[in-house]
Amino acid sequence: MKFLSIVFALICALSLGSCSSKGSDPNPTPVTPPAPTVADLIKKVWSVNTVTWDGVSQYTKGGSNNLVAGYSSFKLDLSSGSSVTLTEFDGKKFTGIYVLSSDNKKLTLSSLTSSEGAPSGTNGTLEFAISGTPSASSLALETTTTYIKATNKKVAMTLVNP
Repeated sequence: MKFLSIVFALICALSLGSCSSKGSDPNPTPVTPPAPTVADLIKKVWSVNTVTWDGVSQYTKGGSNNLVAGYSSFKLDLSSGSSVTLTEFDGKKFTGIYVLSSDNKKLTLSSLTSSEGAPSGTNGTLEFAISGTPSASSLALETTTTYIKATNKKVAMTLVNP
C-alpha cells in the first residue's frame, strides 16, 4: 500500500509540474494590429478641402474668395464596396464603380452615369493619380488628363473625411 501511495504522489507531482500557466508571462509581447491598407483608408465619404486647376486655386474650404464655390457640395463616396457616388461641383450626381490600382497609385471611377448620362467629356470614366499616401482623414487626387468641366485643365484636390 505504501508503494501505491508513493506512485500516486509521484504521478500527481509530475502532472502538476507539467501544467503551464497561461497569462503569467511577466513581459508579454504586445500584439500590433496590422496597418490599414490604402483600400481600407479610402473607403469613406470624402469632401473637398482644396482644389486647383493647373496649379491655380479654385476652392479652399471655408475660404471667402473661392472661384468655384460649388466645390463646397462636392462629395466622393467610396464607402460601399466597389460602388462610387460622385457629386460634382456643379451639383450633378453620378453613380458607378471604382477600382484602386494594384500599386495603390491610381483610382479609376468608371460606368459613371446619371439620369442625364455620364459626366461631360468622360465617356463615364474618370482617372485620378493618388498623390502621396492617403491617411484616415486625407486623400490627395489629381486627374490623369485634363477635364472638360474644369475648362480642360488638370484638377488637383485634397479631400478630407471629417
